[in-house]
Amino acid sequence: MTHPPQNLIALGDFKPSDFWQTHINSIFYGIKGPQIHNHFQTYVSLDHRLAHALANDFYAKARGHHPENDIWYLQEWGVGNGNLAACFLSRLREIDSENEVYPFVHYILCDESEEILKGVRSNARLQEHSGKFSTVRIHAEQLDCFRPHSVAKIISNEIWDDLSTKVLLKHQGLYYEEYLCPFLETLPTEDFLEQFKNRDLAELAQLPNFLDTIHWERDFQRVDLDDWPFAETLKAHAENFKDEIPMPVNTGAFSAIAKAKELLAPMNFGYTSFDYGMKTIQDLNQEGRPYFNLYGGQYTFMVNFPLLEDIGRSIGFTKITREYQNQFVGEDLGSAVISLVDLMQNHPQVASMAPWDRDILMLGTLHALNTVYRSPYSGKLNYPAMEGTPKKQRKQIAKLAENLSGRGVPDTVAYVTREEVLAALKPLRKLGYREKDIQSAFQSPPPPVSFVHIQFS
Repeated sequence: MTHPPQNLIALGDFKPSDFWQTHINSIFYGIKGPQIHNHFQTYVSLDHRLAHALANDFYAKARGHHPENDIWYLQEWGVGNGNLAACFLSRLREIDSENEVYPFVHYILCDESEEILKGVRSNARLQEHSGKFSTVRIHAEQLDCFRPHSVAKIISNEIWDDLSTKVLLKHQGLYYEEYLCPFLETLPTEDFLEQFKNRDLAELAQLPNFLDTIHWERDFQRVDLDDWPFAETLKAHAENFKDEIPMPVNTGAFSAIAKAKELLAPMNFGYTSFDYGMKTIQDLNQEGRPYFNLYGGQYTFMVNFPLLEDIGRSIGFTKITREYQNQFVGEDLGSAVISLVDLMQNHPQVASMAPWDRDILMLGTLHALNTVYRSPYSGKLNYPAMEGTPKKQRKQIAKLAENLSGRGVPDTVAYVTREEVLAALKPLRKLGYREKDIQSAFQSPPPPVSFVHIQFS
């Protein structure tokens, strides 16, 4: 074991990474509730295009078929703010002009956090579909309250990185497991250690923010893979690992995939998941790539997609497709797509800009694209100035944000098409974008850690 850092207080013992990751994430979601969206964005938090692509795909496959007992049960595991469900149902209602599919759909939103579900139930866009959805508090690795072989479609978005994950490292033919231990400089209260250990959410929620002040120490211990779930599949997969590169083993996702196989009905449209991680073995073996992230105290691991495909096959899924998430959306729209962030990262001056100047560029880029972009949903993007922004730039940011279109690009991680970007070329040029920067944004190879879509059928 490593020696504990000086002047820091341990909140427990060194334990395998999955123990502390799930412990801290249950506290994070339990006390933050809908505020979690202040710490990170997903491609479905405000945008609609991923949800519409899913709805179009579901409609194409479901029309012409009649559900058993007159209901297509859909489940979403890990529900965010409810925008994915709302946009899915709205799109399905819009395209189902003959009432072949939408009238028979019931959408079940599943999440372990009651605070998250409260936020979902208050989502105005989702409330338009009253009677077509319900919420259930349950963990994605369990779901034992549902009847086997009763669900037509399962969707999850960025939950696998939150589910229990072990970390494996290979060295000279031997395997080592990562262990973690959390530390704080000072304890918020005398009773804190007990509250933290027992995950006393009511008490912890009353304390000043402590999650993002946790310091994590890590170490590695020898491990026998025969003791791990799906040992034979895992050992065959691990043969491909390069030495000394930490590899996520998303054991919680194993359970979710197995539960999906159990719940899907004989007539079903598969389990679709979107997440952030390594799409290929080459990506896994990329030296220096990250394997975990911290967002406001939440501890997430990158997803090992090649391993999860192997696990899915061993569970019994026979058709599995893996592709980049923007390819899935692009195929639906019939055009190459990138996120607004991807576009801005190719601006020739962005790397040398102060953070507030990047905010001004982002807002300017939104305004440029909003000359051609029109969302089917109303809602103005909230874009406050970050702490430390000088007064002059703060005023400029406030004015630009106030004047954003209510039907414009809904989020900084929203998808925009090549045609939309090229149609806005004139105002983009005024912001300093060159045509070669835009081409580069659409042609750059994916990084080793990317957003990926995987479908199990």
